[in-house]
Amino acid sequence: MSEENDYRINQFIAKTGFCSRRRADTFIKDGLVQVNGQIITDLSFRVLKSDKVTVCGKEVFLKRLKYLIINKPYGVVTTRADKHAERKITDLLPEKLRSLFPVGRLDKDSTGLIIMTNDGSLCHKITHPKYEIEKEYNLVVEGKFSRRDCRGAILGIEDQGDFLKAKAVVVESHKPKLTRLSVIVSEGKNRHIRRLFAGLGFKVLSLKRVRIADLTLGRLKESEFLVLPKSKIYRCLFQENVD
Repeated sequence: MSEENDYRINQFIAKTGFCSRRRADTFIKDGLVQVNGQIITDLSFRVLKSDKVTVCGKEVFLKRLKYLIINKPYGVVTTRADKHAERKITDLLPEKLRSLFPVGRLDKDSTGLIIMTNDGSLCHKITHPKYEIEKEYNLVVEGKFSRRDCRGAILGIEDQGDFLKAKAVVVESHKPKLTRLSVIVSEGKNRHIRRLFAGLGFKVLSLKRVRIADLTLGRLKESEFLVLPKSKIYRCLFQENVD
C-alpha cells in the first residue's frame, strides 16, 4: 500500500485541518473517532483516502494544505474560539483563508509574526519540544536591563510550576527608564516572555515577534500577510525538502 494513500489515523485527521496530531490522539483515545462507522481507539490504525472518517460526529476530509505568514497588529487576538474578541486574526484575511488556524499564539498586546495553516502536522512539529524551534522577539522593558539581568533570563526562573528561560538576550539600546532588547526562546509556554521578565522584576511595555526559525517578517507591514509554498515553510522551519 503506497504511503501517499495510506495514513496513520492521527496523521489523516491532522491533514484534514480539524486539529493537531496530539489533539487527534486525545479524540481517538476517548472513542470520538470513527472510520467507516467503526469506533477506532487504536492509535496505530491506518486509513485510506477513500475511508469515511468522522471526529466528534463530524466527517473530515483531506484538504489542500495552505500556509501563510501574517504581521499581527496590537489588539488582535489569535484564538479563533474567543467569541468576545473585538478583532480576531482571521478578520485580517479574505474569506477563502479564514478557515486557517494560527500555529502558536501571540497575546492581544503583542505584535508580529504568526504562521497560519490548515496543516495539523505542521502545528504538531512546531510545538513539539524536540524541534526546539527558535523564536526571536524585539522587546521594550521598563527600567535598565543589565548584563546581569541577561544572564538571569538565560538561567531562567520557576513560575507557576513552569521553568521559563531565554536562549539568548541582547541589549540593543538604553533610554531613560527604558531598555530595548532582542530575545530568543526555543520554548512556547503560555505568555512565556512576559512571565519570565516579570519574574526578573521587569515590565514588558512592548513585544514583537520578528522571526520563527528562518522565517522572518521581512517587509510585511502590520495586518499584511504573505501566502507561502509548503516547500519554503518546511525548509525555513526544519531544513526539510518537501514537495
